Amino acid sequence: MRRFPLLSLPFLLLLACTGVEDDYTEVDPYGSGKADSVTSDSPDRLVDIPYYFAMPKSAVTVELNRPAYPQPTVWNPVPSSDDVGLRIIAVEQGDSLSSRKAARRSMANTLAPAGVLQTGDIVLSFRPELAGTMAYPHIQMGTTHAGIVIVDDDGTAFNLDSPLDFEYNGRFDAHHYAGEEDSNGDATGGTHALHVLRPRIMDETRRAQMEDWAGTLKGNLGRINGDRRQIKFQKDYLTPAYVAHGETPRQLVTTLGKIILEEDTDTQLPMYCSEFAWHMLALSNCTPEEILAAPEEGAACVDAPFEPMPLLSQSEDEVGIAEGPLKAILALPEEVRMERVDPVFFDGNAEGLSSGHRAVAESVAPLMGPLKEYYQGRISGASVEDMAPVAAAISADFAPNYSPTAYFINAMGDEATRAVDYVVTVAFVNPDDFSKARRLAQRPVP
Repeated sequence: MRRFPLLSLPFLLLLACTGVEDDYTEVDPYGSGKADSVTSDSPDRLVDIPYYFAMPKSAVTVELNRPAYPQPTVWNPVPSSDDVGLRIIAVEQGDSLSSRKAARRSMANTLAPAGVLQTGDIVLSFRPELAGTMAYPHIQMGTTHAGIVIVDDDGTAFNLDSPLDFEYNGRFDAHHYAGEEDSNGDATGGTHALHVLRPRIMDETRRAQMEDWAGTLKGNLGRINGDRRQIKFQKDYLTPAYVAHGETPRQLVTTLGKIILEEDTDTQLPMYCSEFAWHMLALSNCTPEEILAAPEEGAACVDAPFEPMPLLSQSEDEVGIAEGPLKAILALPEEVRMERVDPVFFDGNAEGLSSGHRAVAESVAPLMGPLKEYYQGRISGASVEDMAPVAAAISADFAPNYSPTAYFINAMGDEATRAVDYVVTVAFVNPDDFSKARRLAQRPVP
């Protein structure tokens, strides 16, 4: 059986969470977002996205109470098919940093009371401008970061993200989301599109407990991440915490709970963005009493949103982190599927990539040929079981994990079996595109 070198594997986990603990020079913490990244010259689309950044229309089933919020909602198909696209809520923003911050606070103030944003939702930073760059960000489906929604008692949403610092946390108006001012006073960077995903494990009880855990963490964070540095940012995306610590995910979730409660003041448990979100979701099924009374094997209440995912699935019961674009292609008409493989693995204009992303994309290039062959085999009609030996060879050196893209991919499955629901994509647009969105909102929207 062919094995592929470990050097090829970091593309999965990634420089996906774009922050770095303490030293923000190693990678660009704001990605390559730019003010015109959410736009289209087409009168029928709000944003140009390729199919490999999109969601099958059949998976868009969460109902929205559209009269409850003021922003327009549109179905934004990909150019090649109406069956694949994104459901977008457009939020108007201006050019200045203050306008960007206000637009994001407006989203938090209006979409949470309408139920579009709920405690426990995952918000993925989505960068349409990464289309046509390199295979690596294409496989990532343009997502670069994951945060958690927490809704205050007053009905306003804020985000809880790793890194747990002011660069990322706020009412979606911190530097990562809104950008910053350059030396000329112009707004730059930021994230101009956000996918909202809803793990199906969340219910009212878990949302209330998540809010309590978040409040306790916020109150104790100065000590937890002060001299003790217990939940700092993890740079090694390839090695999940349960592998690094030699423990089970249940034990690590229990440890996180004890750190938050300051029962454990010694363990250092650094996590990258999507890993922290996964652990907080798993912890939301537990009370402090259950965590404090947990046995050595971890608290029985721990309940994860989904199991850590392999690189490629080897059975129908699995979902692979590298299979998002494949799922989108399989939602297209059969006669065009094979010709849609090449663009996913095409390396085009990489100027939009940060230097860190470009370096990883170049280092994982040896893996892309075998992965492309896997896509072609599945599209040719081979079943998951037929391709299992190939999937096993490609995934041999990879520990199951949970990248930002994992949440999006988990939402692409069948209604009866998927672990996560796609809610909507929020796009921050200029005034002209906001007017276009109002017109497009008159058309049918799933």
